[in-house]
Amino acid sequence: MPIAVISSLYRCQQHLPSFTAAVFGFAKRVSESGIAAHYLLIVNDATRREREQIELLASEINSHYYGRMTPIYVARETLYASWNRGIAATEAPYFTFWNADDFRQSDALREGYRAMKKGAALVDFDYTRVTSVKRFGLLAQERRIHVPCMYTGGGLTRRSGIGPFFMASRSLFNQVGAFDRNFQVAGDTEWASRAAPYAKFYRGEAKGGEFVVHGDNLSNSGGDREDIEVNIIFMRLSAWHQLRPANPAAMRDAWERWGNPGGIAIPPAEARFLWGAGAETRWKRYQAERRQAPALRRLRLSLASRGLIQSVEWAMAQRGRDRQ
Repeated sequence: MPIAVISSLYRCQQHLPSFTAAVFGFAKRVSESGIAAHYLLIVNDATRREREQIELLASEINSHYYGRMTPIYVARETLYASWNRGIAATEAPYFTFWNADDFRQSDALREGYRAMKKGAALVDFDYTRVTSVKRFGLLAQERRIHVPCMYTGGGLTRRSGIGPFFMASRSLFNQVGAFDRNFQVAGDTEWASRAAPYAKFYRGEAKGGEFVVHGDNLSNSGGDREDIEVNIIFMRLSAWHQLRPANPAAMRDAWERWGNPGGIAIPPAEARFLWGAGAETRWKRYQAERRQAPALRRLRLSLASRGLIQSVEWAMAQRGRDRQ
């Protein structure tokens, strides 16, 4: 099997009907294009009903010869521990990932596979971000936003993280090392930051798929854990100008307990910024500003850019620009 498609699943019952239908159609198209794929489902703490549906899907895929599907049942573990487990369970020279609540495009996988056959080691794509927005208390309306591929393979910034539909080669994985299982949200971007110096990068022309935001996503949540993990990525790179306010106590605990395996010395000014005097007030104001309605947020940033009001969010954006 030349390519592995790995899914880490946990309490995914509500997404399984759409996921199984999407995977079956995807596997059929990929198989008909001549690509043999190995689908690995790493199922965390599966319920009986989840097992039944997953075994049925695997039976359908395998009996129709639409590639090969292998369910692997494990106790609950982090997303990136499951990703490492999936890679270890296959001999495929290329791999990618599929979250149960997203939709992948088969033409992107075909393009990425061809690019890696020609020597690319890391491939990323544009994608569509799908959200549901309630207006005036009425029924939710679907909003679809085109998100361009921001990863360049060069220096990492807060705007150049890896996308949800990236593909990579096993040789690059062997060179860079495993995903850091301590991460819960941003481990893909952390791994991509380590891969950047070595990878021959290719930006795909196809759209990778649809990333569905529904409130239970690990990434793109703007939550405390995501803020902390993104800071840790840049702290490991000594890219101090990229740091942003985060929960001071949790930030310090994460950095000292698991975020700093290399023993990096954080500059005193950056330590004060993250967890010193005034850090908690700054963080709470930063959170409040980011939660404002889009129109009000744009107005505030516009006024702050003219020096008419104070804004932590604006100050952080300028901090990054001034120190790059």
